[in-house]
Amino acid sequence: MDALIVSMKSDKQVKEEFRKRASAEYKKYYPVKTLEKNDFVRSKCEKCGNFFWSADPQRRVCGDAACIGGYKFIGDSPTKKKLGYIETWGEFSSFFKRKKYKALKRYPVVARWREDVYWTGASVYPFQPYVVSGEIKPPSNAVVIPQLSMRFNDIDNVGITGSHYVCFDMLGQLHFEKKKDYDFEKYWQEYFDWINKGMGIPQEEIIVHEDAWAGGGNLGSSMEFFTRGMEIGNQVYMQFEETEKGPKELDIKVLDMGEGQERVSWLTSGNPTSYETTFPTVIEFLKLKTGFKPDKKILEKFYPYAGLLNLDEIDDVEKVWKKISKEIGIDEKTLKDNV
Repeated sequence: MDALIVSMKSDKQVKEEFRKRASAEYKKYYPVKTLEKNDFVRSKCEKCGNFFWSADPQRRVCGDAACIGGYKFIGDSPTKKKLGYIETWGEFSSFFKRKKYKALKRYPVVARWREDVYWTGASVYPFQPYVVSGEIKPPSNAVVIPQLSMRFNDIDNVGITGSHYVCFDMLGQLHFEKKKDYDFEKYWQEYFDWINKGMGIPQEEIIVHEDAWAGGGNLGSSMEFFTRGMEIGNQVYMQFEETEKGPKELDIKVLDMGEGQERVSWLTSGNPTSYETTFPTVIEFLKLKTGFKPDKKILEKFYPYAGLLNLDEIDDVEKVWKKISKEIGIDEKTLKDNV
């Protein structure tokens, strides 16, 4: 019966259970030494109740859009650098090559090497199951990759939140190491250096959430990097196999950091949505061909709140539409019609 109960747990349930365990023993599951070395302090969000780290000991609210009231970078980017969509991969790969990572070409979007999925859905997919299981050696123990990915679970968010796609490029920072060589303190510092120095986000603008991840029978703690309401990337420390008796340490431990390529150009430009920076010529072509002219005044008021409509994060979407409508002073039907 116990085995049946374990097998019936969803990844979401497993993740939540492990997240609570990790936060209760945070010095064991998160790179605390490196966080503190970089003058980050741990706090608990007054809105969502989750733990986060920032350089401001007085901060009481985490950096998630739902907790701070929307995107705060639109029209006001925290970076001095302006990276275009195409040049982002070049900057990302060059940065990590200097840290001894091997840059790989993307794998096919059809996951022919896997029996459990049809499509490649993340930058770690090319290495599952055989590299993660230890059956095949990776091209290098430390790699970066621009992996074209497909996610059909986000269809209802596409075009609404300004950040979601069905087909997108996920930049991956990955490590495959034996237990004795696994060092998530080092991996955290390397990614922090990318967003701080590579992307140009000031340290005081970076907020890091404690979280967890579960999927494909594996799980581990994770840290999400935020600035002004945007989640830039998520570092997963994939160290355990899910078993009937609980988490069991993997022989090959994995760092799985995924960052949407479009997030970099969107954040550094401060544009209303990521679509303008990913598809600039396409957007203009569609407007020309359709004759469609958006009501800019309505949309400019709406865009900072668009991230609040992520269906993965909310239970009552109509309640959120009403809240946004009231906040920006536009009746709900007019707002929905324009969006």
